[in-house]
Amino acid sequence: MRYRTRLYIDLNILAQNVDKLRSLCPNNKILFMVKGDAYGHGMTQVVRFANTKLKVKEFGCATLGEARHLREELSDLQFEIYVFSDTNLEFQSCTDYYLNRRIIPVISNFEDLDFFLGESDFAHFPLCLKFNTGMNRLGIEFKDIDKVINRLKANKRDSIHHLFTHFGQSSDDIAEGGAVWNQYHEFQEIKRKLVDADITVKRSSASNSGAIEQGFGLDETHIRPGLMLYGPTALNPEVRTKSMWTGKVISRLETYVINSFAVEKGEPVGYGGVPCPNKGTMALIAIGYGDGLSGRMRFPTLTHKGKEGRIFGRVNMDMTQVYFENIEHFDLNPQEHFVIWGHEQEDILRFSDQTGATPYEVFCHLTPRVPRIYSLE
Repeated sequence: MRYRTRLYIDLNILAQNVDKLRSLCPNNKILFMVKGDAYGHGMTQVVRFANTKLKVKEFGCATLGEARHLREELSDLQFEIYVFSDTNLEFQSCTDYYLNRRIIPVISNFEDLDFFLGESDFAHFPLCLKFNTGMNRLGIEFKDIDKVINRLKANKRDSIHHLFTHFGQSSDDIAEGGAVWNQYHEFQEIKRKLVDADITVKRSSASNSGAIEQGFGLDETHIRPGLMLYGPTALNPEVRTKSMWTGKVISRLETYVINSFAVEKGEPVGYGGVPCPNKGTMALIAIGYGDGLSGRMRFPTLTHKGKEGRIFGRVNMDMTQVYFENIEHFDLNPQEHFVIWGHEQEDILRFSDQTGATPYEVFCHLTPRVPRIYSLE
């Protein structure tokens, strides 16, 4: 466990982000995605705050284990929790968790659907279906919609609690006739066929963060924001100007300087003896790949005291070199704070773009060795 390398999480910024989202989407309810330990921000703390203070009532996980953890840690709260991929529905021990803890599986294949419909214990349990409309990952195929309808009718099911699909390219420009537009058109056809068969669709959602930012797919009852509520845009760099999102990053990653020293041109530094291209100052900061950075990073720039440095040489497990090129007498003192990213979107976006990772990956790479500190500043 680190003592002075910490991820500070400002829950007041999360509240502001939720307010901004509700202003953008006043007619949609929020199904807040908190998989991956709330994208590295601490699932239990984020859900407790979002539920009790922000009145968010529905949350999404990737795994049954995540959902079970939430139910166990937050047993005093009332909220719905959906499991989107790693359902393990066929195991009796897992089935018991769904039934006894009101954890809702999102069914995306016929094996799970037949099991769900065939178990009398699930007769009055919410049925949630996910259709594949072109992402080609999880979901029942559109061509099989009649088979779904027949199975529902045979089992006297006349409603679907929540109907889902997932956009595969919403981080790009959503244009009429494009992939996402076609996905949404197919989703509407699925809903139409269900309604024509006298099957009620109580809730529906398609839009993830990238689609929400572009105002697309908001005719459904729900939206499913993930990354955007943690701060960054989900859009790719070339289309970020199309985003309507003005949220701030809820976290600030801070470490400190362990040591600093002057370097000469050609002087080797760190594992592999990477030579310095010029004179400058080298700072060693207390964060490494054991904390979530990567040894394969593409040398992102970091700003400290108004001067720009860059990660240099190999990232170590416990520390990282930051090279301030052509700055020979930089006033760097051991123990002083060093911020990796702050609350402005530009910080994390620059860091992620330069490393070749998405903000999702950067957040989720942070290990438990980095303490999470929560505040309402």
